[in-house]
Amino acid sequence: MFVLQSAVVKGRGGIEAAVQHYERMFRAVGVRSAVLYRGPSIDALKGQGADLIEAPELLTSPFAGFLPILGDLRARIAERAKGQPIITIVHSDLTLPALRRIAPEARFVTPCHSDKFKHKGRADLVVTLNANQDAAARQALPRVRVAQLGNPYVAAEQKAALAPSMTPPRFNFVARFTATKDPAALVNAAALLSSPPALRFFGDGELSGETRALAAARGLDAEFAGWDSQPFARFHRNDILVLPSRWEGLPYLLQEALDHGVPTIASDIAGNRTALGDGAFGALYPLGDAAALANAMSAACADLDALRAKAEKGRVVLSERYGAVPFWQAMLAELEGPSVLRHA
Repeated sequence: MFVLQSAVVKGRGGIEAAVQHYERMFRAVGVRSAVLYRGPSIDALKGQGADLIEAPELLTSPFAGFLPILGDLRARIAERAKGQPIITIVHSDLTLPALRRIAPEARFVTPCHSDKFKHKGRADLVVTLNANQDAAARQALPRVRVAQLGNPYVAAEQKAALAPSMTPPRFNFVARFTATKDPAALVNAAALLSSPPALRFFGDGELSGETRALAAARGLDAEFAGWDSQPFARFHRNDILVLPSRWEGLPYLLQEALDHGVPTIASDIAGNRTALGDGAFGALYPLGDAAALANAMSAACADLDALRAKAEKGRVVLSERYGAVPFWQAMLAELEGPSVLRHA
């Protein structure tokens, strides 16, 4: 068997992380794979040994499958497949029509990196990340197999234990500075506490300056650490992650936090709730409720061991459900089950 991933992206985010975790999964289960890719993380993929095929710029064109230039791409895929059955993991939906024509014998899996399903109708299997998304996908795609499998999670390397700390708890934001990630929510909640804790922000984006100004206006002790590809390497034992997002599919950030044993507080939305086991693996608070987030932060400071214990439970479930072998077996079971519709 041979697996081809397809991703054409402009910036870092969930798709980039997914490509890397899927690639590590295939390596772990002993399946040959390659990545048809165009985007900013090419060095990271090369660094972990991925077999890269440069995606043509026109791959997302609706006419791409008919262009002569893609004959070479067909040959390169066939050369790698060596006559074995092909599974294609399509992270960028707009590449699906061309790939269907290039490799009509392949089976196609499309993970849901958003709640948009318009271009997924030609897939054999649509992988959803949380219950709300799964219900919406089933309604939008009644003739396509849909399965809530989530994300595979395969760490790149062994994790070091969190460094001990004698300092008070510190609350961390790790994400792009966008309205969807809502960094201001952490600032506003911290300002409600009688003794505001230290804050640290990893990342960058359009709301970076606005968030800095808001933290300064509230008189908070806030560090802005910039972009870091491995933020948890800089966490100590008293560091707490806060994810106040307004939307998530199944955030790799929360999966990675559990893997590192980082105590976590997150907005109670479908993706975060799934990642944190309905609150069994971390604290959830109502979306947009600054007072509720402040209360959760205060509770964490009062009993951080309880939040750490939740994270440890989540670490165990993470490997049992989303580890390389269980995820791969679950995906194959869905693909090989009865009534998978093929699309010409």
